Amino acid sequence: MKPPFLLDPSLYAQVLDCLSNLFFTDKVGDTKDMDFLRDDRWLSDTAVIDQVSLRKGLWLISLVFVHHKMPMKFLMRRITSHACPRRAGMMALYMRRLAAKDQRGTLKIESDSFHTPLN
Repeated sequence: MKPPFLLDPSLYAQVLDCLSNLFFTDKVGDTKDMDFLRDDRWLSDTAVIDQVSLRKGLWLISLVFVHHKMPMKFLMRRITSHACPRRAGMMALYMRRLAAKDQRGTLKIESDSFHTPLN
């Protein structure tokens, strides 16, 4: 068992002081700084891949949205978890079909399209 993390009270007071001073010294962000969250038009041209993985006794269901022309542009979202592996696989299939624009699954991503040099 790990020992609990302890922070010196004087250091904690200093951190709080710096955080409160940050409010007066920091610049206000621009709206274009968060455009990557609103720019979701590329999700309409994605292939959806379901992923079922075991973690701590539960089967986690995740969906991976991959742009079919630029495969290095992808987004992964955890959907839900299930105790039974068979039901988790079935639920993943249904979630993928619901999320996919192309429900027949004709958009495919080839593993050769990932150009990752191993240095």
